[in-house]
Amino acid sequence: MAATIEFKKRRDFGQVINDTFTFMRQNFKPLIKTYFTFCGLFVLASMSTMLMQQYKMVNIINTIGNGKNSTGLGFGAMYGIEYFLSILFSMATYASMSVAILSYIALYVQKGNQVPTSDEVWGYFKYYFFRVFGSSLLLMLMVFVAFLFCLVPGFWLFPFVAMMFPIMVIENGSLSYSFGRSFKIIKDNFWITFGTLIIVWIIVYACMSLVVLPTTIFSMIGMFTSKNPHMSLTLTMITTVLQSICQVFTIIPIITISLAYFSLVEQKESTGLMERISHFGNTEKPIDTRPEEY
Repeated sequence: MAATIEFKKRRDFGQVINDTFTFMRQNFKPLIKTYFTFCGLFVLASMSTMLMQQYKMVNIINTIGNGKNSTGLGFGAMYGIEYFLSILFSMATYASMSVAILSYIALYVQKGNQVPTSDEVWGYFKYYFFRVFGSSLLLMLMVFVAFLFCLVPGFWLFPFVAMMFPIMVIENGSLSYSFGRSFKIIKDNFWITFGTLIIVWIIVYACMSLVVLPTTIFSMIGMFTSKNPHMSLTLTMITTVLQSICQVFTIIPIITISLAYFSLVEQKESTGLMERISHFGNTEKPIDTRPEEY
């Protein structure tokens, strides 16, 4: 059996990616359990609002395609309350996923590479969720504005924003502290951090695309081969459900940014090395006196 992943160590580009999938494989069942336990409700809410939005959009497109009167199909008809709710619940889903997986990793490291219980993860989750969710709203707005300026500022901010969430959970950082801390630990390591995250996200999006590809192809074939532009409501709904299920793949980049965080901290501060030196010759595991619930 392969040795458990040690987070507090330096890693290069390849080691971060390899250890991401190794950790995912070694902890697959508890990670999936954590995901559905703490994120399932948000995923269902996001999927429900997306289904309502897609239902409306398909009906509008088919109405226009059939040459029927499209009067009144303005902004309100195209983007109703379900559209904005789908965005809100999608952000809540990602925030809950980030908090749940980061809480799992924080406890895993504290417990000496032991799988934490759901109750332990819940102690972290209920403390950090609203902090991360509220921060994510502000950060997504900042990144959106940055992308409007020729895309470059948005890409530049991407690794710093991604690094803030591990800092919030693992170091109990506020938004302002995490923002400054992120720039401090990524300094001089921007390109390797950026490249690692981009490669992992490409892998994730490729996996998600493969799952929804068949229904997307059939939907497009039906749309372009019919006499009038017509979208299949059934295939569109199936595609939406599959997209919601595929959000589980985003566990992978959360693990990646956590490994990158520990690697950069170790490189600059050598906290893991100092801990190993302090416990050298001690056969007993150090007792973690920090409370498990906050």
